[in-house]
Amino acid sequence: MALLTSCALLFAALAGVVAFSGRAHAATDLGKFTVSPATGKITDIPMTTSVTTSAGCNLTTAATVLLRLVSPASETTLLPLAQSTAKTGVGADPFTVGLGAITGKSLQSQLASAGLTAPFDGTYTAVLTCGTSTTADRFLAKIRVTGDTWSLLEQQATTLAVSAPSGVPVGGDLKLTATVSPAAAAGSVEFKNGDTSLGTAPATNGTAELTVKAPAVGGLLPFSAVFTPTDADAYSSASATGSATIDYVVSAKDADGKDLTANPTLAIGQKVKVTVKGFTPAATAHVTLSGSTATYPDVTVNADGAVADYAFTVPDQLPNGDHSLQFSEKTGIYASLPFVSTDAATSSPSPTVTDNPDLTVTDEDGTALGTNPALDPGQKVKITARGYTASAAVKVTLADSTATFTDAKANSSGTVDSYEFTVPSDIADGDHTLTLAEDATDGHSVAFAFTTGDDSSESPSPSASDSDSGATPTDGSTGGSSDSGGTTGGDSGTGSSSGSMAATGAQVGAIGLASLAFLAAGSALVLHMRRKGLLTFGNGDTPQHR
Repeated sequence: MALLTSCALLFAALAGVVAFSGRAHAATDLGKFTVSPATGKITDIPMTTSVTTSAGCNLTTAATVLLRLVSPASETTLLPLAQSTAKTGVGADPFTVGLGAITGKSLQSQLASAGLTAPFDGTYTAVLTCGTSTTADRFLAKIRVTGDTWSLLEQQATTLAVSAPSGVPVGGDLKLTATVSPAAAAGSVEFKNGDTSLGTAPATNGTAELTVKAPAVGGLLPFSAVFTPTDADAYSSASATGSATIDYVVSAKDADGKDLTANPTLAIGQKVKVTVKGFTPAATAHVTLSGSTATYPDVTVNADGAVADYAFTVPDQLPNGDHSLQFSEKTGIYASLPFVSTDAATSSPSPTVTDNPDLTVTDEDGTALGTNPALDPGQKVKITARGYTASAAVKVTLADSTATFTDAKANSSGTVDSYEFTVPSDIADGDHTLTLAEDATDGHSVAFAFTTGDDSSESPSPSASDSDSGATPTDGSTGGSSDSGGTTGGDSGTGSSSGSMAATGAQVGAIGLASLAFLAAGSALVLHMRRKGLLTFGNGDTPQHR
């Protein structure tokens, strides 16, 4: 009995030793290896001539290393392909060693020995063992066979970047985009918000896109994306994180209930009602006004997540210019109503700005131009016009001109910013109006008035006598409504030379006729006196006086 007990204990100990020995010599994957050349024919013997490892074999004594193929028929069967031409593997440092042939062992012959038939297309696992034992520590690699050619399959690292558009309103369509590099890496991308999957999209030519509904609450929406390659042997997986800003929906009406345009112009004391959608239901929203020291009480968001018909009055002493009424639920994230404040009753116009608060015009150097500026043909100016619908198309036309101009586009605040206008080179002198009109029925319109030409170079207005002189007939008569018109016309020098000479001849003729008349009268008087003896000439003719 004691003998049997002793034998049982001995066999148990031997079994334990064998089991421990098996575990101690189980193969350990040490890393990866590459070969050179990295491609060739499946009939080549040896299939490649050099191998390089990513680490050492950690051996204390150099050993022959073997290149082997994991049998497609059994993962535990290793089929030899080549062996090192020198012993190596001592220590932990990577090494490179030449490979020599094993007689009759090509990749094609070993695949056939595993029961495969041509074509041998596919992906296979190769190992480099630190010694000749099939349980020796090893390095791994993948090879791919296509037709009669094999290639080392090295996994490429992929990177992923994500993006989302800005300005998407709550509840709107939000397009998430992931960019995979290299673009040849096929696969799929899953988008997530935290642990919640938003959906999966295929990666095609390096891009994956997924359109989802934006959340009902505005603010930052963090999201992540994970790329899973179709061919995990060729490409690695990748991940990235990003965020999208979801805009609140803000609208406003005037005291009559009429909808206000984007970025409206509001006068001091004007009353409006503002509605903001996109808050957390029942949350508290803080109200502030930029550029103002006025304070406002907090408001409570309704059950639909909105601040509805908030009554706002433009405060006194608010400076003219750009302002915004802001509603904030979370620090740093605002729902904003931008507007332009104006006080037309008390503000005096500045010579460097325009009277229209919706219009600002500068020259090329950025200097503001005054109201109705004088411009030269070919001069360039920059026009900023406000009050349009967000992102509206704006037509640009010049009155009394056939010139055509590039259309403008309003930004998200309803402003056409720095539109470049060049005065046409063939423009006529005088007053002109350039109109920037929203391309919609009853759309907002802004007019820019300017003049061209130099008024100081024009001839002075004619005087009354100058204007009358033009009526003087060329025949010298004093026709017209006024005698002075004919006479003045001759003196002014503005009539023709023939008209002036005709007037002078008429005066000489009148004098000659008068002289003849006086001469005839004198002759008749002399004859009469002689007949009467009242007048004598010479001796004896002298009258006697007593």
